Amino acid sequence: MTDRKRGRSTLPKAEARRRYVEVGELVALEQIRKDAKLLDRGATAVGPFARLDANAVAARDGKTRGAISNLFGSQAAFQAATLALALNAGEWVEQVKFPAPADFPTAEAWFDAVLAGQSARGPVHGAKPTVNDGFLWALWLSTMPYGLWSEQVSRPSMKEYVQWLRRLERIFTQALDHFGRALRAGTTINDLACAVASLIEGIWLNQCLIKHHPCDPAEPIATLLLRSGRLLWRGAVAPPAAP
Repeated sequence: MTDRKRGRSTLPKAEARRRYVEVGELVALEQIRKDAKLLDRGATAVGPFARLDANAVAARDGKTRGAISNLFGSQAAFQAATLALALNAGEWVEQVKFPAPADFPTAEAWFDAVLAGQSARGPVHGAKPTVNDGFLWALWLSTMPYGLWSEQVSRPSMKEYVQWLRRLERIFTQALDHFGRALRAGTTINDLACAVASLIEGIWLNQCLIKHHPCDPAEPIATLLLRSGRLLWRGAVAPPAAP
């Protein structure tokens, strides 16, 4: 059989390797889409939840897998329940603590404290796993590729996001009222909440990967959120009225 009949590649080795890797990326995306559809039909868990070992979980309580099977019926059902909980963190959103405006001399000082608190609440690169806001957010993040095609992922995720925006709207409204400040013309409180929420989660992505400012190793990662947030605040909030 000739090379042509067998379909042997005539590309140089490096180009052939690149070609197969690119095809592999496409196949990986198609597999995620396939798993997302199965997820919507209740047939599977996805991401790290699909590898969750009931034996290992039960052993943390000195029990065997049978304890989990008695409660959930199967390891697959346990995996699905754990995934569902990770996608419904509304209770955590309501428990987020914010600094009180009355404890600060200016709106800007208060907003800096809000940003510092959100950086501290986020994920920490290299830290030991524990159940807290930052690590649960990172766990949720592992499901996001499936949200491209799965309503089971996208629906609760967006519901929680809107809940988070409403909390930010409330605290910003209270702070602006307390300090006697106003938004700039054409800016709404929802605009400010959306911008800040997007900034926080964007920088949390960096916090997953690094502990210091990506462009200045001498600065902690919190500086990235602080400085970027100040730009948002100055663009959204009018300066104090002249005395």
